[in-house]
Amino acid sequence: MKLLWEFLQFAWRALVAQFSQVPPLGPLAQHFYQAGVGSVALLTMLTIFAGLNLSVQSYATFERFGGQDFLGMFAGIGGVRELYPVMAAVVCGARIGANLAASLANMKISEQVEALEVMSVDPMRHLVAPRLWAVTLALPILCGYANVVGIGASYVGAVYQLGLDGGTFRSQLHEFVGLSDLLVGMFKGLIFGWLVAVIATFHGYRAAKKEGAEGVGIATNRAIVHGAVMCILLNLLISWILYG
Repeated sequence: MKLLWEFLQFAWRALVAQFSQVPPLGPLAQHFYQAGVGSVALLTMLTIFAGLNLSVQSYATFERFGGQDFLGMFAGIGGVRELYPVMAAVVCGARIGANLAASLANMKISEQVEALEVMSVDPMRHLVAPRLWAVTLALPILCGYANVVGIGASYVGAVYQLGLDGGTFRSQLHEFVGLSDLLVGMFKGLIFGWLVAVIATFHGYRAAKKEGAEGVGIATNRAIVHGAVMCILLNLLISWILYG
């Protein structure tokens, strides 16, 4: 309970710092590039494999009762609403969260944060706020990108590997997957991005000097685990509210 209370206090301070003034553009651009562009290659590779696997696995199931034509519907709804946003949040969130937690923990242990406070510079605005903005803006874009790549991979797998008619796949996709589904996926990315960033910065910010180098590893591990678990739980809650 103490850890939860500390996190809520930190999240509130981070939220106030994030929206109280425009963040420094230099650090914001740097963190946005690291979070967004730096995650594209990994996300692309994993999303392609996920899209192909989604087509192969669902085709085998639908084939049992002659429902192969519904593959486009299933790949679209299952991928756009659930799989690809969560994959972007967990995979990229783990990479981004580890980087944020490690950098802040290292600064905390080496007393760079205390040095800023001595110079009357608010660490929340100077260190935390740019990172929050960068990840909050980058992850929705990554979710939208994952949706496009995943659907494309599912289409290629269904048409060129499994022999499904391309027109049927596209018609099912257009009929059951709308703009609202794509926007919901990007909205999830917005929430996931802020959550991943605030969890990672929290664990990095609370690293203790006495822990030394080990504290960096502890903060990084906690940021990855807690961020992934919270994204999955929050995705369930959002889907339950919207589609339950």
